[in-house]
Amino acid sequence: MQRKAFVKDRTTGGKLKSMPDLAENASNSRVIPPEIVYQILTFQFRDLMSNDYPGNPEKFTENFRTFVRSNLTVNKTFYHVCRVLIYRYCNLTTARRFHNLLEALRQNERVRNIVQVADFQELTSIGLGRSGEMNKMIKNLTNETLSEFLELTKSNLREFLACEHIQDDLDANIVYQLLRPGTVLSVLDFCGCSGAKFTESCIAALERLYRYDELKQQYVTNEENYQVTCLGLNDCTDLPSPVLGRILQMLPELQKLDLGHTSIDDETLMNSLPHLKNLTHLSLSMCLRLSPRGVLEFFSHHPALTDENNLKTLEWLNLYSMPHSSSWTSVHTMFLLKKLCQFGHNKTLQYLNLGGMPFHESDDPSAFKSTYYYQCSDTLQFIKYNFPKLKCLSIRGNNFPITKICDFLKPVSIQNFAGKNGQEIDEHDLPQVQQLKFLNISNNVHVNKWTINDPGLFTSSQSLVALEVSFDAWQQVEKSNERHEIIALRYKNPDSIIKDTADAEIVKWRCYIDSSYGRRYWLHRVDEYLNPADLEKKGNISKYDSNGNKIIEITKQPDFLKFAQSKIMLGCGIVPLSAVRRKECYRDLNPPISHFFTRSGNATLGQAPTPILGPRLPPGGWRVLHHNEEENGGTSDVIPEEDEEDDGDESTNDMRDSFASYENPELSPAYASDRIGSRNGLYWDRSMQNLQLRSQEEPPAFSSPSRQSQLQLHQAPEGISEVEETDDEYLNDTSLQRRRSQLSILGLAFSHPAVSQRCNDRASSGSLVIPLRKPKNYYQLHPQEFVFDTKSSETTKLYRIHFELVSEYEVFGCIERGMYRYYGLKT
Repeated sequence: MQRKAFVKDRTTGGKLKSMPDLAENASNSRVIPPEIVYQILTFQFRDLMSNDYPGNPEKFTENFRTFVRSNLTVNKTFYHVCRVLIYRYCNLTTARRFHNLLEALRQNERVRNIVQVADFQELTSIGLGRSGEMNKMIKNLTNETLSEFLELTKSNLREFLACEHIQDDLDANIVYQLLRPGTVLSVLDFCGCSGAKFTESCIAALERLYRYDELKQQYVTNEENYQVTCLGLNDCTDLPSPVLGRILQMLPELQKLDLGHTSIDDETLMNSLPHLKNLTHLSLSMCLRLSPRGVLEFFSHHPALTDENNLKTLEWLNLYSMPHSSSWTSVHTMFLLKKLCQFGHNKTLQYLNLGGMPFHESDDPSAFKSTYYYQCSDTLQFIKYNFPKLKCLSIRGNNFPITKICDFLKPVSIQNFAGKNGQEIDEHDLPQVQQLKFLNISNNVHVNKWTINDPGLFTSSQSLVALEVSFDAWQQVEKSNERHEIIALRYKNPDSIIKDTADAEIVKWRCYIDSSYGRRYWLHRVDEYLNPADLEKKGNISKYDSNGNKIIEITKQPDFLKFAQSKIMLGCGIVPLSAVRRKECYRDLNPPISHFFTRSGNATLGQAPTPILGPRLPPGGWRVLHHNEEENGGTSDVIPEEDEEDDGDESTNDMRDSFASYENPELSPAYASDRIGSRNGLYWDRSMQNLQLRSQEEPPAFSSPSRQSQLQLHQAPEGISEVEETDDEYLNDTSLQRRRSQLSILGLAFSHPAVSQRCNDRASSGSLVIPLRKPKNYYQLHPQEFVFDTKSSETTKLYRIHFELVSEYEVFGCIERGMYRYYGLKT
């Protein structure tokens, strides 16, 4: 019997409806390509796996079963696509499920390349009636089976997300397999793993990864791991600080580092942390052994944060500390913020958690512009003026009055700024408008049950979508009415004495709580798409259509919860929303020309990528410095411009021969050095344009043989690993596909002389409508400029929301289930 697949109908409020037509047409593979079926099922799989109902612990299993039963038995194409989706992300909630997965990998060798994520964050034995000894006897999940799983999936496993329930099964061999170089594992998370056994395993594994250097009188790494870009050690409290330092020293390419609630000290932070040139996410929250002096020295002198040649600056920073046990002062906090501004982190930070740190308050609102920042005496106003891209701010434990918080949320006023001589500055010199979306003001004595109804908290900012408050204030809103909401009016002129209620905008805020996250209480602004008000009503009633098919309501958690997370979201999610995050984390990701077929037409289930064994080169290009021009104070650039041809320069020929000598074993290096010259040198010039980008933009049809030989001449040496674009990646790039289609359509038409003259006449008269090409990801960075349909503002609004979500996903991730949600949102 042929089963019916389901697809999400956007016109019915996010309901899954049957699509028998697609199932019938898909029986013939020539009608619908498998890539289209893959995209449709990917959206459905993401919606079902993110469905938060039914409200029981087995909701993942039930949603997973719904997806499999709806699509797996439709036809061969659906079966092939479903296997790719369900094996790519392995959410292992029980030891029995892990045993079944391991059996499938043993019996079917082809599906081993599909597995990319091993997620053990929801794995637990609670409620199964088993003790720890019984689990060891059953041996569904032990160190032997886990080691076998890593061996079978080592060719394509990208993420390994552990939890505290498997910490005793992570022996020295498994830790060694996870940390050793030569694999494609890019995301590694030991969240919650602690205990004496796990510590001994880490120490034993590091003994195999390090060797003792007698000259330096210290242990040095055998080989660095350049593949791992995300490391999570959140809540690994029992790992000693020297062990943490040795783990960090062998991972020089980290982009996301979570050291929250660990035993790291000042010495390890300053001297053992390598020069991380790509660091964007950093968490040092609840590190009780870190002193304010050590943290300030780290942000003032460590090259990972102070080197101007770093490729990235911070986007996510968590420095939460205990207010009663820390020795931070308001002077320390202001010094830290100024250091962030001095090295450019304030221009990119979107998440900043300064909970527990003291702030300096001042009634003087004036400010003036200095070299690196807008100087003012009030710490909260300093954040407002100097961190324009901030979307989430936590000032938990600070007792700011309601008026101070409302002034912080209001737009920047020109009256508060002055020039160097006390004169007001121009509007162009004002700081950018802050787009804050989440503000944590819990444990504030001024925000209580008597002041929570102040409308200024809910109407001062146009962008604010959520507030985190204390229990007393939250409970007051919950008990105020049956809907548990606050209705406020936003006036066009809030500072005027006479307010017109007719033109006021109605703003609704609502209470939200989930008992599984601990004692955290939120108020969120109600909207139709991301933070709805009827979450409790959805998913509890079964509905059917006129044909008797069950309608599945997709109910997600409110979107503001991603800003409330205190733990770094390291992974890319069940189904990635954007390829940018995967490329940043995996780095060597080269999508195939087809997810299901090879060039010869055979079925495929993935391909094994090549691990990265060397550091990434900075943007730029190769240059040759000649001895005769070096004496004259000049340099010779052997990389010509796009329009230049090979003029037969002797230096170019000599360089080509030199590279050929290294490729040919019969030619010795001494011969090559004679041809180049004793003082010639090859170096990487960062001031140049990236050669790969230039070569991609050039049409292959107009590339001359001499030009191609010159481009091949300046490839990176074998000892340096560099990600190059392959023909598969080129063919799979959607922007290039659109460009090729436009060239193929317009190129033939405009090549005719009569058509060209007619187009020129229309262009001169202004009637030719050919839109200017925008840079890549332009509308993702400027969603307010995008217009999809002038007749339908609702559709345009949905597209703009999508652009904003994709942009936020790169920094915050998404609201995931399991331990990410628990550790990220717990108290």
